[in-house]
Amino acid sequence: MKSSRILIAGVNGNIGSFLLEKLHDKHDVFSVSRSACNINNKFSQINLTDWKETYQCIEKLPKVDALIFLVGLAHKKGIGKEIDEFRKVNSQTLVNLLSALKEQAKLPNKIIFASTISVYGEKRNQNIYLEDSEKKPFSPYAVTKLEAEEYLLENYKKQSWILRFAPVYAPNFELNINRRTKFGNRFYRVGRGDGKLSLCNLENIGLAIQRIIEDKVPAGIYNISDAKDYSYNDLLNYVNAKWTLPVPRFLVKGLYIIGKMMNNIFLKENAIKLVSDNIFPSDKIRKYIELPYTLDRKSTNKSLQKQKCIISEQDEQK
Repeated sequence: MKSSRILIAGVNGNIGSFLLEKLHDKHDVFSVSRSACNINNKFSQINLTDWKETYQCIEKLPKVDALIFLVGLAHKKGIGKEIDEFRKVNSQTLVNLLSALKEQAKLPNKIIFASTISVYGEKRNQNIYLEDSEKKPFSPYAVTKLEAEEYLLENYKKQSWILRFAPVYAPNFELNINRRTKFGNRFYRVGRGDGKLSLCNLENIGLAIQRIIEDKVPAGIYNISDAKDYSYNDLLNYVNAKWTLPVPRFLVKGLYIIGKMMNNIFLKENAIKLVSDNIFPSDKIRKYIELPYTLDRKSTNKSLQKQKCIISEQDEQK
């Protein structure tokens, strides 16, 4: 017998398709996404930015125990003038869905929201970011993710789990590793390559969400990252880089200054990452559960290979 009834919003992305594969054997899983996909008969194609369409979709669905909300516009950093586009996808979709659920007396007991460590904003004088650290996001993506968090805390705090993902990776989803080790077709190394950063194995996300559903983790805000921090040298070893292009640190610092003068979000954020440590500890959630997967302990799940309609619009690609 299925133990919980779950709704995944944003199932067509890398995280969503992975979670569907993880959860469907033990739970009764329904799913929605804007893009079409032949997953199963419990999938609904829906535009969550459209209130009427959202309401009508919820009318056809049963009440669920848990909502896993993965919807988000993350395929580009964005500039200030695009913030309305990001707000429409990253926060208004959440408001529409929860409002429709509430009006039809179908609010779930658990709301699991996929957020991002970008809400902290990168700072040159700060290396470690805890859940209660100051939030000062740069990009429209991060700003609107934080707005969605604030909406949940104001209206559904006692039933919300806000998960701030560090950059996500899996054996066949290495975008967030490649962008930190390659420029075009060449591997590069900034300075000595000893800068530290946090990453998040996709399997650790799966474990965290499964344990939340199993009542192992209280409601709250949690960084989700591997227990182990990495250096850029670790990433280069992981991708088996035989030769790297040396990049002086002063050059990257110069790019940061240019980005700041031009208010270029891409240059500012990425330059800070390359010349400073960026650690997002998951100690808080690991008081309750283990997150054992690292670069050295690879996922054995094959869902990303099996799922043929994956898109990346809702995955954290910092």
